Amino acid sequence: MTLPTFNMPPPPSTPSPGLNVIALISGGKDSLYSILHCIRNGHKVVALANLHPAPKTTPSHDQSIQKYGQDGSGDMEEDIDSFMYQTIGHSVIPLYESALDIPLYRAPITGGAVDTARIYRHDAADQAAEHVSSTNPGTGSDSEDETESLVPLLRRIMQSHPEANAVSAGAILSTYQRTRIENVAGRLGLVPLAWLWMYPSLPAPAERDADPAAIAQAGLLEDMAGCGCDARIIKVASGGLDDGYLWENVSGSGTSGRALRRRLVKGMSRFAAAEDIRGAVLGEGGEYETLALDGPGFLWKMRIEVEERDVSIGEGGVAFVKLKGARCVPKSDGLEYTPRDVRRPALLDGLFDTALAGISSLSVHQTGLTVSSESVPSLEWSIGEPNHHLSPSTWTVSNLVAPGAGPGAGEQMSAIVTKVQHALSSPPVSISSPRSTEDIVFATVLLRSMSDFVLMNNVYVSLFKKSNPPARVTVACGDALPANVRVMVSFVIDRGARDRRQGLHVQSRSYWAPANIGPYSQAMSIPLQDEGRIIYIAGQIPLEPASMEVAAQGTPWFDGYSLRAALALQHLWRIGEAMQVDWWLGAVAFITGRDHIEGQVRIAWELWKKVHSRPEGDDDGDEGPQLDAWDIKYGRRAEELMPQAVESSLPRFSILDEDCQSTIPPFLAVEVDELPRGSDIEWQGLGSRCQQAKVLSLEDGTSTIADGRYSYHSLELEPESSGVSFEERLRSLATSHCQTSGLSQALLYTTLPVPERIWPGQIVPCRSVWGREGRRLTAAAVLQKECGVDV
Repeated sequence: MTLPTFNMPPPPSTPSPGLNVIALISGGKDSLYSILHCIRNGHKVVALANLHPAPKTTPSHDQSIQKYGQDGSGDMEEDIDSFMYQTIGHSVIPLYESALDIPLYRAPITGGAVDTARIYRHDAADQAAEHVSSTNPGTGSDSEDETESLVPLLRRIMQSHPEANAVSAGAILSTYQRTRIENVAGRLGLVPLAWLWMYPSLPAPAERDADPAAIAQAGLLEDMAGCGCDARIIKVASGGLDDGYLWENVSGSGTSGRALRRRLVKGMSRFAAAEDIRGAVLGEGGEYETLALDGPGFLWKMRIEVEERDVSIGEGGVAFVKLKGARCVPKSDGLEYTPRDVRRPALLDGLFDTALAGISSLSVHQTGLTVSSESVPSLEWSIGEPNHHLSPSTWTVSNLVAPGAGPGAGEQMSAIVTKVQHALSSPPVSISSPRSTEDIVFATVLLRSMSDFVLMNNVYVSLFKKSNPPARVTVACGDALPANVRVMVSFVIDRGARDRRQGLHVQSRSYWAPANIGPYSQAMSIPLQDEGRIIYIAGQIPLEPASMEVAAQGTPWFDGYSLRAALALQHLWRIGEAMQVDWWLGAVAFITGRDHIEGQVRIAWELWKKVHSRPEGDDDGDEGPQLDAWDIKYGRRAEELMPQAVESSLPRFSILDEDCQSTIPPFLAVEVDELPRGSDIEWQGLGSRCQQAKVLSLEDGTSTIADGRYSYHSLELEPESSGVSFEERLRSLATSHCQTSGLSQALLYTTLPVPERIWPGQIVPCRSVWGREGRRLTAAAVLQKECGVDV
């Protein structure tokens, strides 16, 4: 069963105003195709920007940044070896101003690849500084890096076009390119757009999905062909390609275009692994470069024609085309395209589309769609000194508050900043050396009201100047927080070597997952002391990535909430896959709402259960194209035997212990007062990179154990029935579970006040707590422990 109405990006209920975009162009297919997606998503491109090889004669200052017309580009090299920019075919770039009828600004590339780290300015003390010194001896400052050529060019354009507030680029899989553009954009106050980011791994647009002849491994090229793009190969640099590919149209329509794309796939398959073919077919590894000549008429007012081409053969199998006599000419009559013909990936992956379809079959009685009339009284309790937990790999500091600093969230957050900085500089004696805010990998921020978010965040951001700030979850607990507390913060600090830490901090708007809306990373991954890794994933709300608006607003609650719950969980999934998570240790679904809370809980649980259900027939080796010998030898269909897709790797059922009683990791649903952006669900999960996982269903909860080294134990405290008070039950739980060596986190979600100093870990006060199968609880504890190792 499918739900096609759910698998298209729904329009936001209140469309956000369009952005005014500066489009970075190289002449290649990806940067020009990204402009079409700017228009498709309601934005206006106000200027084109291009960096070209520096002239052999040094230009004057006034000539270094120019607004170009149709004439050529001067005495420049044909191509330079740049880590950052495509320069082959740069002599044609001035023609794009006339072809697209958009003003073009150009500047020479200065410097070289000084900072070659995967993440730009990774070791800089302040990512937003105007200039930073290189950490590599003898390489100078980043003012000598070719990336910095973008800064004066974009500033000049912003002076001429003060309305500009965004910048687009054609990055697909290159973290190197994306992080550099994001850094420059952030320093200039521009919104970065990377519509093609992770495009090969995204679900096919409906148009391609409905085309049985579409070539899956060349999906992006198929989508370019679907709106009339013309992009020619002008350089090849791969053993799988030769000079016979030069000047072929990779986005051509019809039989010839498909034939070329099949040849590309076949050529790349000789050298690329199955999981790398899609990137290689797009030229992401430098296998080939392209030049865009034409496209749909709503962007391309004229097309580019080249009168003469000379083929040159270089070393190592490199071949390229030298172009002469390029000019703009009127477009011939052809198919009329509109922005709606620019294909966008489907909103949901197959896994989540299927899970959502299953949710839609639940009846009202199954989901318990009842109106909650209960009110939650204010919890009269207080917080003393913060709690500390040390494990071999982490140090947690929980429940930092500062009600005495003043009544405002900003004042209290400032005092909390001072407290955590003092704690980091004067750590417990068992930590051999002081740590810094750079070592914080996860933060939980509890607010009294989401109206306090801006005040808190303006101070919070001062803690983090590096490239990968901690992952974070932020919720508002209302009057459940202690009296006079407007902000309560808990931190997880990595005790390991910084160079072994990994982060994911995607700030560009795309179709992949929501861009950052604040000073946090999507995920932080740290190594455990012996083996394996723990991955902290930031809280994910159901933003439609392209618009950054909450999805499906204004729709009936069941359909809208179900889609939002699935979409937010998919965001968690995609980030987990990007961080190579093998198995989820556990997850929490934060929810809001008063009218259908039991139904919301049940829907979240059913989604979590469905995406962890082992697929039926997953060991069936008979799936895929069935071709006979004639097809392969004479029908030229051998390429169809290659893998057609890179399937979801999460969850990785192959590592699950064969004696497991369940495949479903621990789950909790926690009702709070408010979530960011007015959302009604936020998923937050903890992932593991491991060789073996075991899920245990226990009488009082569920546990996941990774490699026998790290355990995540979710304990469910059901409403009192035996006459034992909540306080007594907490004391017993703390004594039996929280005094063992290696405990890294003891987190309590509670609907009742917690007497001071009874619970030795982090506390999250909430309106209601729910466990497996949607069972209502009084409280739940999550205990994380490194097993069999000493602190």
